[in-house]
Amino acid sequence: MKLFASIATTALITGSIWGLVLAQPAVAEDASGAKSPATPVVDNKPNNYLRGVTQTIALQGVPNLWDKFYARIDEANPLPQKVDRIVVLYQAFNADFSEAEVTIGYPTTAGAIASDLTKLPDIADAKLLLKEGKHNEAELTEAWQKIDFAKKPYAVVETHYLNQHGLPEASQMSVYYKQ
Repeated sequence: MKLFASIATTALITGSIWGLVLAQPAVAEDASGAKSPATPVVDNKPNNYLRGVTQTIALQGVPNLWDKFYARIDEANPLPQKVDRIVVLYQAFNADFSEAEVTIGYPTTAGAIASDLTKLPDIADAKLLLKEGKHNEAELTEAWQKIDFAKKPYAVVETHYLNQHGLPEASQMSVYYKQ
């Protein structure tokens, strides 16, 4: 009887030790928080699209488009958590540059539902009019006056950076000329 108890105890101890040894890498992985997914997800795509509201309007009507943007962003359809800026894109100007297709939105990547996305121009083509910082309305107006309309701008981008509470804290402005 003692022989059977000894063999059973040895098997139990050996099985327990092997179980602990085999479980150790899994425990170490869980403790470090690192998980290796079955298919690696690589999200290195830049946010080169805007999701928001677009309308062809007179430039004086931009405040009304801001109202439409804020009306669209409500509790039923809030801004995503990671939005750190709101972009205003002016493009498709008319002959006297008093009217344009204006998009107000937040940067995103192209997804499955791309019908409401507007492509941003390539940042490499930008000419900076107003560097990132806190600017008042007069400085923004002065930046618009720096645009060389003889060079036929095809886009103007105002970027309004948000703080952690979602309020604007800095702005930047760039122009894109036809080449």
